[in-house]
Amino acid sequence: MPLVSPPTDPAEQLRWLTDRAAISDLLIEFARALDDRDWEAYADTYAEDGVLSISPTIFHSGRAGMADFVGKSLGRYAGTHHVSSNHAIAIAIDGDTATTRSYLIAAHVLDASDPYRHADGAGWYRCEVRRTEAGWRFTRVALEVRYLSGEPLTH
Repeated sequence: MPLVSPPTDPAEQLRWLTDRAAISDLLIEFARALDDRDWEAYADTYAEDGVLSISPTIFHSGRAGMADFVGKSLGRYAGTHHVSSNHAIAIAIDGDTATTRSYLIAAHVLDASDPYRHADGAGWYRCEVRRTEAGWRFTRVALEVRYLSGEPLTH
């Protein structure tokens, strides 16, 4: 994702900075909701037509059913820990859409009584977001897995 220069007009700069902060907050809320098992809040980070894609086997389209879909997948773990960092955000010229690339490291605890048993993964989230009446929401979340470690992931 190439660097995008901020606007030079002070009013446009303020909106650009505010939008970037809101989009970064969306990425953080996405991870928080997963780790707190707040499946409804997770689903609320998506637009009605939002898509989740974790190649090659995990895919869901639309906010409807997203909470159940993710809950069934991640709910089988004793706990998860998602770290989201390095938020690269490019706001489109229209001002109402953007793309992001952020780093992910995720640990999945397999047994609450044995925290040494875990399945981990890392990579990049490449997302598309859109301004909605409810604020910025994901229209597409695609995870590019770069490595796995520990025990095999079961979802």
